[in-house]
Amino acid sequence: MKYLLFTLLSLTVWLTGCIHDKTAADAPIKNVSVEVGVTARPAERITRATDEMQIKDLNVYLFGKTNTFKLHIYTQSPLLQFECPVGEYDLYIAANLHADMADLSPAELEACTIASRPAYDDLPMSAKTTVTIAASAQGKVVTLPSIQVRRCVAKIAYNIRVDNTVSDIELQSVRLMNIPRTSPLFTSAQPSENKADYTSGFYSEIPPSGNAAYSGVCYVFENMQGCVPGITSQADKSILNAPENASYLLIRAVRGDKVLSYSIYLGENNTDNFDVERNTHQTFNITIRGDNEVDTRISSYTLNVYDTYADNMIGGYCTYDVMGELFVEVDGNTSPLTLRGRITASQGDTDRILVDDVSIGAGLDLELMNQPGLNEYFFYYDKPVYTSANSQIAYTVTIEDDGGYAQSYDFERRFANKLYIRVETADNGKGKVNVSQALYSAAVPGTRDHIAMCYEMGCTLVALPAAGYRFEGWYTTDGYTKRLSASTTYFYRPESTDASIFPKFTAATFPLDENGTANCYITPKLNTSYSFNATVQGNGKNTKNIWALNLNGISARMLWESDSKVVENVLYADSRISFSTGNARGNAVIGLFDITDNCIWSWHIWSVDYDPASTAQTYVSGAVFMDRNLGAITTDCTQPASRGLYYQWGRKDPFIHPASCNSDERERVVYTEGFAFNVSYPRNAGTESPYDVMTVEWSIAHPTTFMSDAMYEDWEEWTSVVDWLYNHHPNLWGNVTTSNNNISKVSLKSIYDPCPVGWKVPSPEDFAGIERVSQSSPYYVTIHYNGNRTTNIPIGGTFVETRFMNNGQLGRLYTNAPYYMHWGTWACRYGDISCTSIIFSTGSVPSFIDTSDYYRYAANPIRCIRE
Repeated sequence: MKYLLFTLLSLTVWLTGCIHDKTAADAPIKNVSVEVGVTARPAERITRATDEMQIKDLNVYLFGKTNTFKLHIYTQSPLLQFECPVGEYDLYIAANLHADMADLSPAELEACTIASRPAYDDLPMSAKTTVTIAASAQGKVVTLPSIQVRRCVAKIAYNIRVDNTVSDIELQSVRLMNIPRTSPLFTSAQPSENKADYTSGFYSEIPPSGNAAYSGVCYVFENMQGCVPGITSQADKSILNAPENASYLLIRAVRGDKVLSYSIYLGENNTDNFDVERNTHQTFNITIRGDNEVDTRISSYTLNVYDTYADNMIGGYCTYDVMGELFVEVDGNTSPLTLRGRITASQGDTDRILVDDVSIGAGLDLELMNQPGLNEYFFYYDKPVYTSANSQIAYTVTIEDDGGYAQSYDFERRFANKLYIRVETADNGKGKVNVSQALYSAAVPGTRDHIAMCYEMGCTLVALPAAGYRFEGWYTTDGYTKRLSASTTYFYRPESTDASIFPKFTAATFPLDENGTANCYITPKLNTSYSFNATVQGNGKNTKNIWALNLNGISARMLWESDSKVVENVLYADSRISFSTGNARGNAVIGLFDITDNCIWSWHIWSVDYDPASTAQTYVSGAVFMDRNLGAITTDCTQPASRGLYYQWGRKDPFIHPASCNSDERERVVYTEGFAFNVSYPRNAGTESPYDVMTVEWSIAHPTTFMSDAMYEDWEEWTSVVDWLYNHHPNLWGNVTTSNNNISKVSLKSIYDPCPVGWKVPSPEDFAGIERVSQSSPYYVTIHYNGNRTTNIPIGGTFVETRFMNNGQLGRLYTNAPYYMHWGTWACRYGDISCTSIIFSTGSVPSFIDTSDYYRYAANPIRCIRE
């Protein structure tokens, strides 16, 4: 076998920690100074050389054979210097044990063993030899020949490839089997016959990206299992003929539903030898050709050197890419030669040209771990900004083998700063951007985006909004939170090598909040863009026991609409919600969401060609009423859409009207995913307390959920609550009453009032003086509201949970009174769960008008009055 000799260099360290015995007989003998270097013994080459040569520490023992001198040294220097008497000595050296072995006798050293490890930062090595130290000339140091230490492990390298003819075989894992658990430090290991002395060693799962080709390296203790005469074919080097404890590679693969195992036995040849000797390398080039054939081959090598930049240029310019790569591909088998690589640069800032995060400077060695195989290195040019002066690099990769043959590969790359102009985002309107004065610019196919390449001078961007849209500004993120400029022309100067800019286009919308904010907005025009302030709860005013808060949303979307064409293009930007009406009249609800995607408020959009003021009706009481129920799409009371929307008392969010004028079923609605109509039954809440789902906060987060009451038997744990609120709140719609002792007729519009801007929920007194005229079952009741003036009140019943009770027989209009006011006498009685509604009934002869104190969890229509 051939040897590659080498010496590891380090700082010289004088050692004083020696131990020796001195007798009277040897007292006159003068010590001599001795110097000896320790180097790693070259590996015995089987298929390729190795470079695992590092020596980090040494335990050195010197035992006199012709005297009684003893010496123990623990050092991190491979150059030993000590003093000892002239004579013959046994020398023991252990390297890379990373611990002081302390004072041991020769017998104890001979018995030392080391344990197997799954991975090695450096390799354990040892040497045992006899040295003779002769007298030296006056003042001279005796220099001994370098001592070579041998690795206590063998290196196993494997390159596995699935042949193209069986591409349906997929590699899964590779494992070393029958690996000795321990090994002597200074003596050769004798193979054990005890199965417990062996273990399964290195294991690697092969990722999907490597299931057709995979390479690896591992280290194992020697396992000298000898030869088995008579094996002449590698196909017979199998479990049938191998020694029981011989080491082998177990490769697992699948072919369709079949799980495959390949056993590749180690040894110094492909047939009868099963030896794994310390300080040797065994390389396996394995080609899997089918279900039952494994072929190992050795061949010549070819090189392919390339980077990822050539195929990823934009307009001829490279972009900064921290995941950019350089590849050195070795095809074939380099044995018996070893390749080494080096990269240098002749142009560019060499301190910022990085390979695996290390600058190449004057030149950087490339460790070619895979020979053969693909060697990959992260490779990128790391400048804060590319300028016309520093943008170009030229580099050379040189690959040389130890036979002296070198091949060089030259590359030139020009970098530029990339600007991505992102127009095509979910929350953006219509428009485009023109780019000028850039090195290169182009539209991204299939989008309205642009990519521009520039140096430090930058480029000029001009925003061009589409018809019906306006330009809002240039932003740093697609959240449109930090605006750079509001001008349509923007002079971009790069501050980094890779940046994005976001032009914001917004529909030229009609502001719905010019005269104030509310929980309901009327949109009289179809196919028109509207917007409103989305930071205000309702009208934003504090009322009795209610305090308005600022809303901090990040997105908005439609929650439900009565037709798929009512509301479109819902967007949230700059604290406003914008949307477009579609081709159909109807009702919709838009929700605002926070960063955790919780609904924090919602608004009713009433898409109807209706000006409340132009058809308003002044009642006998002096109150000015709308001529229809809130949310009604028509005043033709023979149509279900005349019923308007239904509200639980105190809530701002509506529910749809009945499907017909005498049906107890709901009209069909288009709901957004996650916000379909639902009924909350506190008994089935699944929370620690059923009352967790009976709060105002919960109602805001669940605007499409009908909140039912909680009824329990006397023997049950919980108390019945005949309300949608556990803690009853009498002031939700602005009335200031809090108890039976202070019933008040004073009401102000609250943040939970469901009426549009300038309108509010009426009080019971606002209906005073109305009189019945006639009825038209099952549609409406006609009343006198002021003298001979008449209006029709739909009799759409009361919505409870999932149905409409008394539809076509009875109608209720809610008031804001949190108490019961008796019709006619106006006597009042407070109750935590009651409220006053005005009843219009056909159930008696003659039909009558009355008041009711039905439970607050029921839902009824509202006919708003002017504030």
